[in-house]
Amino acid sequence: MKLSIVLALAFALVGAVPREGFGPGMQDWGFAEVRPGAHMFWWLYYTTADVASHADRPLVIWLQGGPGASSMYGNFEELGPQTLELDERNHTWVRDYNVLFIDNPVGTGFSYVEDLSLLTKTNGEIADDLVELMKQFYTLQPEFRDTPLHIYAESYGGKMAPEFAYVLDKAIKNGEIECNLQSVGIVAPWVSPIDSVLSWAEFLLNMGFVDTKGYNAIQASAIETEHVLNQGDWQQATNLWGRTENVILRETHGIDFYNVLFKQDFAETRSQLEQFSRDMRSAIASRATRLATEDRDQMLEDLMRFEVAPALSLPAESVYGAQSGSVFNTLAGDFMKPAIDVVELLLNNTSLDVVIITGQLDLIVATPGNVQWIEKIQWSGRNDYLQSPRNAVGQHGVLEGYEKSYGKLAVYWALRAGHMVPADNPILMDYILQKHAPVFYVTDASNGFGPGKQIWGYSEVRPKAFIFWWLYRAHAQPDVSDHYAEKPLIIWLQGGPGASSSGYGNFEEIGPLDRMLKPRGNSWVKNYNVLFVDSPVGSGFSYAEDHSLLARNSTTVVQDLLAFLKHFYRTISETTTHDWQRNVPLYIASESYGGRIAVEFAYALSKEIRSNVMHCRLLGLFLGSAWLSPLDSIAVWPNYLYGLGYLDESGRERIERRVVAVSEKMAERRPGMALDGWHGLQQAIVQETGGINCYNVLKPTTKEIPSQENESDEVLEYGETLWWYSDTGPPQVVELHNSLERLMRGPVSHILGIEDKPPWGSQRTAVFDALSDDFLQSSTETVEALLNETTIELVLVSGQLDLITCLPGTLAWINRLFQKRTHRQPFTTVGVDDTIEGYRTAYTDRFTHYTILRAGHMVPSDNPSAMTHILREHIARI
Repeated sequence: MKLSIVLALAFALVGAVPREGFGPGMQDWGFAEVRPGAHMFWWLYYTTADVASHADRPLVIWLQGGPGASSMYGNFEELGPQTLELDERNHTWVRDYNVLFIDNPVGTGFSYVEDLSLLTKTNGEIADDLVELMKQFYTLQPEFRDTPLHIYAESYGGKMAPEFAYVLDKAIKNGEIECNLQSVGIVAPWVSPIDSVLSWAEFLLNMGFVDTKGYNAIQASAIETEHVLNQGDWQQATNLWGRTENVILRETHGIDFYNVLFKQDFAETRSQLEQFSRDMRSAIASRATRLATEDRDQMLEDLMRFEVAPALSLPAESVYGAQSGSVFNTLAGDFMKPAIDVVELLLNNTSLDVVIITGQLDLIVATPGNVQWIEKIQWSGRNDYLQSPRNAVGQHGVLEGYEKSYGKLAVYWALRAGHMVPADNPILMDYILQKHAPVFYVTDASNGFGPGKQIWGYSEVRPKAFIFWWLYRAHAQPDVSDHYAEKPLIIWLQGGPGASSSGYGNFEEIGPLDRMLKPRGNSWVKNYNVLFVDSPVGSGFSYAEDHSLLARNSTTVVQDLLAFLKHFYRTISETTTHDWQRNVPLYIASESYGGRIAVEFAYALSKEIRSNVMHCRLLGLFLGSAWLSPLDSIAVWPNYLYGLGYLDESGRERIERRVVAVSEKMAERRPGMALDGWHGLQQAIVQETGGINCYNVLKPTTKEIPSQENESDEVLEYGETLWWYSDTGPPQVVELHNSLERLMRGPVSHILGIEDKPPWGSQRTAVFDALSDDFLQSSTETVEALLNETTIELVLVSGQLDLITCLPGTLAWINRLFQKRTHRQPFTTVGVDDTIEGYRTAYTDRFTHYTILRAGHMVPSDNPSAMTHILREHIARI
């Protein structure tokens, strides 16, 4: 996988000017005369991402199947900015990529030939036409020559794309074309047709769509097809392929070849069978673009002919779909020929990544058939691929598929998806694209990484001990150049200790981009200046030149933060010519162990303010899942897990004994032994519960989604502190194992100009070890001091599904502090169908506790709407 960063270049040639076309966003389109009389239509959607130049984002080519199916199908039914009903598509590829739809081969969709004799007859001819189109495209769009190019195709397009990529790669090497081709991705690829045909009978039998009689009928037709194919009679093999499909339709009473779970109309099935009998070939061609019902084909055709064509001012000679049936007929002799050899050429003779994607509910190119031909590929990495693990891929706590890869080859099994994976499982498709066609924001390094204005740097808080900080200025009111100075400043402190604010808090929870570099809708940066601080020294990008300089207790951590804050205020005031310390309201937000540091920091800072050493306006603390009284949290774990059904009575008793042992060691003032007992307690919980997710008890665990070479999103989400689950205690420094580490150590450090510093996260384990004696200490007395001695407001936030700082333990120490409280009130998010997001309890006018529903330890990521509401409630009113 390539992690290329495309820098904006100045070209001698001026590229085409983006123009308005059909639907949202800027576009360009045209025809390439790839041979005299053969005209191929292309339609480019420029990315809608907020970038200085469209060429800063990769270019993705999309090819449809058939042959004879138009890429307009992919546009309006799968991945373009609009659906067929002209609604906005949530998972459009155009959001992150420049997407080039090509009606290919000539005669498909809007593409046309002046004489049918000019239609292509072989896969090689198709590839040559596509390369010629790209030569003309880059002449018109020279700014894309250095932009990473990725070819993605579906179905029969999966047969055309590898040869296109191979021929294009040769043209690049021969100096015939200048472009930056990096990968080819094939979805439900018709690469080895006979392997697909031979898989149909068993697939349908196992799925319950046929009985043994039906299986025998389908298998007999498939074997006859194989026999003819082995004799080299390709035309007859295509005929028998169609007959085998007809047998399937009869035996299953009209199964949907593209997604076997789609419902079918029985009356329509009878009509379809009759059409098959009358004209098998035309029926096959007409079904090449079918998703669920035939009327959608007509809807697409009407849209293209009567709305799109006039909007784009296409010539009269181009009549959408008029020649599609002829395209299929002309290629009938090539249709059943395998293209495994071309995939072998790509893997053995090019540097291109090859990505293969198969949907579990697809029949026409069924997954078992794909597995068969993929394992036949003869290439240098074959044995290593066959021995490599098949890893689970999860997104947002849901298992989306499986991945098996080695070297340049990656294969994905898409769950809950049929033939059209981008439409059926866009979540997995987004994951695949980001991994194999990575998107990185490319901006002037003076602006930072990603959207918006940023300032970052290092503060030497002690000799040879450095804290890294990264300020995102508020995005609101873009027409006002200094609007950020009117917005509050929120300092974000992560937990761990050793977890990174610049990485985890930024990209996983509250920053403007998520880890996949997609815009975050509920980013705090929209309304507030957010300052991510990698604390303690050694966390994230922060570092100590010698591990002996790492903090050993919270007192040192706090002194380092005070030194940092003084340096920050000097730096930001000089940079922006605005007195941030005196004029900008300050809040501290934290999570987990960061909560313990936050209250100690706030208390120390308040004393500095009272002594006139500092003059900042500290108004409030937001304490998320705060690790303020560890023993209270630990004490309730046995009953909490027992009540939720994760433990039986004997398991509860075993955990209870370990809890008592930890408490006894702390009472004896032996924190080292207590921490050892705590590690044993964590391991026991994992074993007793079969691997519960300690951060959100309802989310999948590492045992459900294995954390092997390519970890799931859920594993990555809590990747920095996975030692909570470890069988061996805190982890040792490991190789780059997830995309967050790759992102931080690669593009982020490069764009921020800090590649010469120690790698992000390389000292985090040492940070935890250094603070091990401090880890289980309580800070509730400091909370009490803040309430008694300052005017600072405290807002405590607990996720109902969090085990680490679970709600009963938090309530235990709160109830010791307060004898009275106001009534517990539910709260809703305004404008979101009045759904109850949680409960609010005000103990005093300066101490409020929120219980957040449907959230675990990481509330901002689990329930961002609730967190946005809380910020508005307690910041706007000041």
